[in-house]
Amino acid sequence: MPCDLFRCELPLVRPLATARGTISARTLWVVALSDGAGHTGLGEAAPLPGFGGEDPAACDRVLNQAILKLTPELVGRWLERGRADAPLGMQLEQLLASFPCARHAIEGALVDLLAQSRDLPVAGALNDSAAVRVPVNALASDDAGAAEAVAAGYGTIKLKAPADPLAAADLALAARKAVGGVAKLRVDANGAWNPEQALAFAQAAREAHLEYLEQPLPAADLEAMAQLRRQTGMVLAVDESVRSAADVGRVGATQAAAVVVLKPMFLGGWRGTLQAVQLAKGCGLDVVLSSTIESGIGRAYATHLAAAANLCVRANGLATGHLLAADLVSEPLVPRQGHLLVRERPGLGIGTLAG
Repeated sequence: MPCDLFRCELPLVRPLATARGTISARTLWVVALSDGAGHTGLGEAAPLPGFGGEDPAACDRVLNQAILKLTPELVGRWLERGRADAPLGMQLEQLLASFPCARHAIEGALVDLLAQSRDLPVAGALNDSAAVRVPVNALASDDAGAAEAVAAGYGTIKLKAPADPLAAADLALAARKAVGGVAKLRVDANGAWNPEQALAFAQAAREAHLEYLEQPLPAADLEAMAQLRRQTGMVLAVDESVRSAADVGRVGATQAAAVVVLKPMFLGGWRGTLQAVQLAKGCGLDVVLSSTIESGIGRAYATHLAAAANLCVRANGLATGHLLAADLVSEPLVPRQGHLLVRERPGLGIGTLAG
């Protein structure tokens, strides 16, 4: 039962500017786990320095240690349990405990392998009542891009805010004018503002009628987020504030937001994501799943997780494949009319590793 590890560098089509810096390429690792019966499970680790996940060098080191522990006996025992949320075993769980991206890759390869061995899509292996299509938002940098996305069938548009809150408000207002009153607009500040700047944005952008404002304040400022909600009445979402299920509980306890944006990559895969989703729903919080500009492997896994968790009320942030100049798989999932479809194929359903 061979296990291979590949390190890849995927450049973006063009640099992506955010309030916290510019992303020009993605460094990631792929775990390919074969069972000897013609099945190969794929998993991805894609830490994003400054946004979440472990240090890339640490991710590389831990993955190289972890694959040595993926013996045929360990993998066989895990597959025999038939549960995608089963622990990976004491030694692996201890090794990967502080390295969520590495855990995401190992667990992802195992879950893909499990689904293929059962002749089910990953979503179906996770939940026999999984959704078959997942709504997704489009990412736009200006009002023209927002209008193009709506014309392509997207019902929700996400705008990355510039660092200046008033410029961000102008962007939101221009986008609202371009898309009309039906499409939903989100603005993501990536935690770049202070309370005064966030308040200035909320006041200036009121007529943009946002679906929500995402992470206007730094991750640790939950009390300030709660105060901003009370001051403005605006729907707020958190992303960087949530890197564990326990963080979701803190958001709920402080009433810092109405929506939590969960990144399976930074939560360690399905097990951590499921725990966070269940806690969020228990706290009355809406959930959006998001990728971290991953290859077709990571995006497909996140799409299957969103389908398995039936996260279909708000659009999820999974339509990012167009940002990459190249991909790693032969048949990546592609959004159609603002949705990603879960293919009725065993496993992730994304073909083979390209090249």
